[in-house]
Amino acid sequence: MQTITSTSVFHRESTFSIEGQSYKAILFRSCHDPYFTDTDCTSLFQSKAYHAALESAPPEKMDFWYVRLEESDRLAGMLCFQVKDFNPGDSLKNQINGSIVRNARYKMASLINLSVLCLGNTLVTGDYGFCFNAGVPDRLQTLLMMETIDWMLSLKEFRRIGLIFVKDFYKDIFSELPDSVYCKRYHAIDTQPSMIMEIPSKWGSLQGYLGTLKSKYRVRAKKALEVGHNLELVELQEAEIEALEPELHKLYLKVVDDVGFNLFILAEGYFTALKKSLGDKFRLWIYKDKGELISFFTVFEDGDILDAHFLGYDPEVNHKYKLYLNMLLAMIDMAAKQGFHQLQLSRTATEIKSSVGAEGVPMWAYMRAPSRSFNWLVPRLYSFFKPDLDWVPRQPFHEPEA
Repeated sequence: MQTITSTSVFHRESTFSIEGQSYKAILFRSCHDPYFTDTDCTSLFQSKAYHAALESAPPEKMDFWYVRLEESDRLAGMLCFQVKDFNPGDSLKNQINGSIVRNARYKMASLINLSVLCLGNTLVTGDYGFCFNAGVPDRLQTLLMMETIDWMLSLKEFRRIGLIFVKDFYKDIFSELPDSVYCKRYHAIDTQPSMIMEIPSKWGSLQGYLGTLKSKYRVRAKKALEVGHNLELVELQEAEIEALEPELHKLYLKVVDDVGFNLFILAEGYFTALKKSLGDKFRLWIYKDKGELISFFTVFEDGDILDAHFLGYDPEVNHKYKLYLNMLLAMIDMAAKQGFHQLQLSRTATEIKSSVGAEGVPMWAYMRAPSRSFNWLVPRLYSFFKPDLDWVPRQPFHEPEA
């Protein structure tokens, strides 16, 4: 039995019964609260160090909430939530491109303002919104998450919530609850897949990887390496990141302006906060052209996974030096040399990631509106406003020998 004295300014508790067993939920606002724990959590993105960095440099209008779940005063699991004010028009404005239909869609979306409660992390792709003890079966995990959300929506702090977003899962979490009321309340939504690349140990380096490619893709990769040959690739340490943060943020914003859909804008100082909190588990590399900063990319070292994070570049310079492809190749080289088993490339730019060997892994996500009268509209509105998700998978590798 673990006894905890909370020093949190905000603290709420509730008890609910699931299938004859009683559970206590404790709601609080910071990972620095003694109720927060990353015990039994396996990912860096579930750690206190990561959440501390995120809390210290959050995206604009984003709040963080946590729920500790206990059974008979024993820890059962932790849930991590984000609350974000959201206007879909702001996220769709870069998709217009002269299209009358898209312009109409943007104008309609601009009329919608929602406060969104997200179980999960909108900044990364993966199932990082929850962490349960090993003895808690998947079915019970889902029920605990759903009961917790229902309770939170009954509190005055969440009365403004207009939409619930639950992400990301590698399977349908409601598959074991076919008759549950939650199956009717929550709508499964299609999202871009998580682009994941397995890294065979035999590669050893970028050269080993290049040797496995079909001629067309190998020639393309070598051309990109050739045009970027004179660029200087430098890893930055904490003080250097802090000094260059304004320039890094400007390059990041150039990419944001060129992307079709954005849920948030990172805060200036975000990369410094990550480096201060995570040390060598977070790494930032820059490209220089004749001493001038032209792009950067970031990665997390999460166990045996190298996880690609945000990057930045000027689109015009990107075209000249094939920067995006060079950054992908640099990550592959890093993963192969350092013995990572997997390179996770997140969502977006799915086709170019597929062209270097990443495969799209489907992820499950769900939406629901607290209002019954509005909830039936959620899947229809999502289908209307969602960005284009079509892409063509590539097969860059030689077929393995029989």
